[in-house]
Amino acid sequence: MVKTGELSLEEIFNLAKNEECVAQMRAYDLISALPAIGEVKADRIMKNASIAQTRRIRGLGPKQRAELFRALVR
Repeated sequence: MVKTGELSLEEIFNLAKNEECVAQMRAYDLISALPAIGEVKADRIMKNASIAQTRRIRGLGPKQRAELFRALVR
């Protein structure tokens, strides 16, 4: 659903509040699954947002989330 664009980034973060499996997903896996984002671009976005490769969605801070939205929401 993420790869096809059926779910937006905001919807995924809202879903993570209630769904354990989504909250436990690695942020890198989420970013690289988005349409038009590959591994190289995901790496660059993660570094620019100061997010470790092993960070899970639940563990992202407000500044990191804001950076992801800035980089990914068009």
